[in-house]
Amino acid sequence: MTTKLFAEDDVERRIDFAESLETVTQTYVEAARDRVLNPPKLGMHMGDDGEWPELNAFAIDMPAYVDWLKVAGLKWAVATWDGDTDRPISSLILLFDVEDGVFKAVMEGMYLTGVRTALQSVVGLDRLAPSPPASVGLFGAGFQARFQVAVIDELLDVAEIRVFDTDRATGEAFVRELDPELGVDLVVADRPRAAARSDAVITATNAQSPVVDDRWLEETDLVVALGSYQELADKTILEADHVIVDHAQQCLNRGALASMAERDALGRTDLDATIGEILDGEYSGVIQADDRTLFVPIGVGAVDVALAEQVYAASVPRGSIGEFAFV
Repeated sequence: MTTKLFAEDDVERRIDFAESLETVTQTYVEAARDRVLNPPKLGMHMGDDGEWPELNAFAIDMPAYVDWLKVAGLKWAVATWDGDTDRPISSLILLFDVEDGVFKAVMEGMYLTGVRTALQSVVGLDRLAPSPPASVGLFGAGFQARFQVAVIDELLDVAEIRVFDTDRATGEAFVRELDPELGVDLVVADRPRAAARSDAVITATNAQSPVVDDRWLEETDLVVALGSYQELADKTILEADHVIVDHAQQCLNRGALASMAERDALGRTDLDATIGEILDGEYSGVIQADDRTLFVPIGVGAVDVALAEQVYAASVPRGSIGEFAFV
């Protein structure tokens, strides 16, 4: 049996945002019902933690088995922050056919990861805000921000997205390039405070220190922290009325909560629920109008594998996918 090879264009042509949202939602629910195998990410620091080697890079390995799709797979991603590239993160996804015992696909992973991460935000905006947000503050105008804007614009009725980037020229170029294609009003925030004073805030940066001052969030109902490091102040995390994650152990090891967990300032009992438990109706808490919810979806391999399986299945009737016989 040959293995199908999916380039980025192949993935993009075969992924539908609305269908993908259903896949993400179902996989979260199945995880809450213990119908998914999703061990925590295996991480390897290569200097991004200030230690040896001095490469300012890291790698993560994300295996998973998704029972409702009967597929096993793995995503391997490597970030090289000082690399001579416009895309500091690269990834590949492998899909394994457990019945036939073969690797059935190798897939470029960054486009799918961008969509998956944006869909995480959509799930949060749709299910964790006390009322539909009219405005979203977006911190960061890089690779991931493009997916955030495109997917939110297509799937939600958000009136305005306020973009802040520490490099104003980058933010202006981002808005100038994307705005003609969108239904949402996309604007550049000249100060971080202006972006933060929104119904919901999304942080999508590679910053290793807080980018949002807690005092700016008085009017904010929901904060979605997507970065690999702590983009939020300790106060913002500790005083959230609800702390929702996608994978409890994983979120204490990497992302917005990891630094506090390492300092013993935060632990498993401080996490209120997983997003799967929320979607499955298993969370006993109630998100009130005046509450602030923190959602930390660091990203789970099960969702990447599920979306990759969706792309693989969509290739069957369309053909024109490269194949290679490894054995």
